[in-house]
Amino acid sequence: MITIFDDLTNEYREFQPVRDGFVSMYVCGITAYDSPHLGHARSAVAFDVIRRYFEFHGYEVNYVMNYTDVDDKMINRAKDQSTTIYDIAEKYIKEYEFMQKELRIKTPTVRPRATQEIPEMIKMIKTLDDKGFIYVSGGSVYFDTSKMEGYKTLFRRNVKTLETEAGTEVGEENGAEVENSYSQSDFAQDKRNIEDFVLWKKEKPGEPSWDSPWGKGRPGWHIECSVMAQKYLGKTIDIHGGGKDLKQPHHQNEITQSECANDQKFVNYWMHNGFLNINNEKMSKSLGNFIPLMEMLEKFSGTLLRYYFATSYYKRPMDFSMPKLEEAKKNLEKIQGFYSHLTTNLELQHFQPFSEEDAFHREQKAEFNSFTNAFLEAMDHDFNSAKAIGHVFAMINYFQKKVLNAEKPMVEDVHTALIAFLEDIDYIFQFILPAETVEVTGGEWKDNMDRMVDQILQLRKNLKLEKNYEMADRLRDLLAENGVTVNDKGNDYTWEYT
Repeated sequence: MITIFDDLTNEYREFQPVRDGFVSMYVCGITAYDSPHLGHARSAVAFDVIRRYFEFHGYEVNYVMNYTDVDDKMINRAKDQSTTIYDIAEKYIKEYEFMQKELRIKTPTVRPRATQEIPEMIKMIKTLDDKGFIYVSGGSVYFDTSKMEGYKTLFRRNVKTLETEAGTEVGEENGAEVENSYSQSDFAQDKRNIEDFVLWKKEKPGEPSWDSPWGKGRPGWHIECSVMAQKYLGKTIDIHGGGKDLKQPHHQNEITQSECANDQKFVNYWMHNGFLNINNEKMSKSLGNFIPLMEMLEKFSGTLLRYYFATSYYKRPMDFSMPKLEEAKKNLEKIQGFYSHLTTNLELQHFQPFSEEDAFHREQKAEFNSFTNAFLEAMDHDFNSAKAIGHVFAMINYFQKKVLNAEKPMVEDVHTALIAFLEDIDYIFQFILPAETVEVTGGEWKDNMDRMVDQILQLRKNLKLEKNYEMADRLRDLLAENGVTVNDKGNDYTWEYT
């Protein structure tokens, strides 16, 4: 039985999917205006482990992770570099997806981009308008939070601190710490209530904009995730995840607009990963301790970084330091070495068939069962990978000390079960087996194809800007012949496999 700590209700709850055998899971992705950093990697690994653990238990997981590709920071970056937000997005999304591959993150089922979902966003805002939840002020559209009962209580309950087995606080929230999150800079003076949030931003000169019933403009940040979650997963989904900093106001506002639009519960379980600190200080550019992920991947393998992040309980704040990473490297080599010993040079190892009369045979079997059961209990209890991996090392230490180092025979069935167990859980963790033995999945193959199509279409877009329409049309026709339909929208486009 899997239990999840639900950040909205501040309690552990047994997981009950909306649909038996299936898990619908939405995780907030990046705003594609800069290179990914270690915090992005920590979050990506945490939710990949959670997804894979559901699949380990036989669930089919529909995993959606979005890209925000229109945003104030992106617009400013595009102006600084004399380019477009689409080029900025393309650059940093490619970096992020390279990071995912290096960290052995399974490709999301769907990776929608905000700019491709704007008609659906307008549709949801129109629904909220019809129901009387919005108002227009200063040319922009706002949600009136005074019309949402219980708005201020979302993610702001003061509860008794809960101590998990990982030794971290997961329950206490202080509403005062997020009070300033509601100002929303340019829009504060136009709002009726400080908590109101923008659904549609009025057009500004030189910025991307789209037509809408309220005039030209672009969507607010919060509406994006509500729409993409609903479109690809349904009006009520199982799990919504993201960083702890997104609880309020982002996830608070997602709940508000989704439930007011659809008159039903939006998310059954809210999950947030803890912050990443650097040498016991908050990671930030202002402190000069901001570490780009690409810089780390030049020095260390993605497998090592994945292991490092997986050894921390996802809800717990995690401290990153080079000495801790070096220690993680030693531990990773230990678990990989143990698996290698079990699977190589078998002719030099000593095995015996299981005998009920042999006390040491019974002990080996009992210890193996105890360790594996403890592993599953830890993962079942809110995906506590830190505790689960601890049980794996306890198992390794036992068999290393009592059997291998003591040069005693290992029970044949236990040897087989040990290998099977490590290979099974490596589907979750992706750091035990050598990287070259991991098969390329259908999702990874599709990821490569998607990237190739995107590159061709970027070339086609450049050809159109150069007014080389003949060559642009030839590329479109070539893609159509190979099962890719391109839908032009001015100088932009969408595409799909047919």
